[in-house]
Amino acid sequence: MSDYHRGLNRSGAGYQPPAPAPAKARRPAQSRTSKRPPSAPPRPKRSLKWQFIKLLLVLLLLGGAIGGGYVWKTYSDVSQYANVFASNISVDGIDLSGLTWEEGSSLVWAQVNAKQNGWYVRLKNDAGEAKSITAETLGISFDPTAALEAAWAIGHDVDADNRKSIFELNQELEAARLQTNAFYSAQQSADTSAIDEILQTLENAAYRAPTDAQILGFNPDDTANPFTFQYETYGQRLDTTAVREQILEMVNTLQSGEILLTTETLAPSVTVDELSQTVSLRFRAITPISTSSTEARTNNIRTAFSRINGTVLQDGQSFSFNDTTGRRELENGYQYAIEYAYGQEQWGVGGGVCQASSTMYLAAIQAGLTILERKPHSMAVSYTEYGMDATVSDTRGREIDFVFRNDTGSPVYITAHVISSSSNSRRLSCEVRIYGQTLGATRYELVTDLVQTIPKPDPVIKEDEDGDYVTYVDETETIKGREGYVVDAYLVTYENNVEVSRVKVSTDTYPERADTIYVGVTPRYEGY
Repeated sequence: MSDYHRGLNRSGAGYQPPAPAPAKARRPAQSRTSKRPPSAPPRPKRSLKWQFIKLLLVLLLLGGAIGGGYVWKTYSDVSQYANVFASNISVDGIDLSGLTWEEGSSLVWAQVNAKQNGWYVRLKNDAGEAKSITAETLGISFDPTAALEAAWAIGHDVDADNRKSIFELNQELEAARLQTNAFYSAQQSADTSAIDEILQTLENAAYRAPTDAQILGFNPDDTANPFTFQYETYGQRLDTTAVREQILEMVNTLQSGEILLTTETLAPSVTVDELSQTVSLRFRAITPISTSSTEARTNNIRTAFSRINGTVLQDGQSFSFNDTTGRRELENGYQYAIEYAYGQEQWGVGGGVCQASSTMYLAAIQAGLTILERKPHSMAVSYTEYGMDATVSDTRGREIDFVFRNDTGSPVYITAHVISSSSNSRRLSCEVRIYGQTLGATRYELVTDLVQTIPKPDPVIKEDEDGDYVTYVDETETIKGREGYVVDAYLVTYENNVEVSRVKVSTDTYPERADTIYVGVTPRYEGY
């Protein structure tokens, strides 16, 4: 900063203020974290009063008493600020009005040093862990010199090459009294890369990846909870974008404080709730096993179900009953039992497996799977209605299979068991469950409609040459026939228990059969 007016120039041509004192003489050596304020500017070498007197004499000669009075008042207004800051002047928020250079600069430098030495930003997380950033961390240095010089320049002559007249100085002082003039220290240096390094370290420490739920296992024998899940976990991340901006603002203003770092939750892509919707029970089919069913027949159902139980059918994959259960042979665990063949009951290995295939059919079609092959029995069965059965056979050259396909868009899971009644352990049933993508508000129901009853034909008399029913000519045995039936089956679709469609899936004919009267062929001889 320079002195105030040094007076008129030697020629008396007008007011010429001296050049400002060199800045080097007013700025003390400074350390990184502590600075001393510069000394006050040197006092003027010439008396401002003497300059005024010379100017006044000139003006009196030129303008008379009126001009001299105006100059005298201007001098009085300007001279009171010769060695102090003008009105409404502040640096870094400190009001310097009426203070000398040394007083004002001392206050400003003291505040800068205090801020720099005491400045911090403390980053704290929810766990109470903290990391502090200081001025030393960032190499921050603030210098108020330029701000002080700009503040002092108002109402003072500081430019040796462009000196102000006493009237110009007075105008500046008048303007200063009417408005606030605020100046701020300049930041000389700050390495903000350290902030990025610190925030990146905090981000890495806070990050926890989410994990998706998974199906760990399918246990088809646990009908209460057949699926084992690995539960999902939620992760977290620390978004430091806004925090960085907040820190930089605090660096610029040297405002200390604490910033709470809050993490945001990262959700997994798949939860157990969502995953359980993919393994929902689509349908459960049950058919009763007759109390007259032999242990061998029931064993055959269990054997077939043991090959089916636990099947996982991928989307687009087909299921073949015969391929899955294997040939009905003694070597495969099947036993002799009564079976339906060609409209009659007869002994055969694997008798009873048709109840297993029929139960599978009821489950598959009402689970919304696509039926590819299915044929009805040639006669009524005891365990389900007409139009709801599915016969199978593995007789060479006369194979009948039951086949369906999974077109649900996701895997289906099948369980198959012979179960006991909860009220009577001796009452057995076949149970097939099919799990997969939830049907939601949709459900399917297989219903039948009797289209035609075919009358039973007239009785047929047949000689029992093999003696299967009778032996002698005077003996007869009547095997009852039956009426025939034509049945339509429909798959009804419901949405929220309201029927939305009814599609015919089959028309089954169960042939009529006449009563058969067997007559013996062997004559009786007297004496026997």
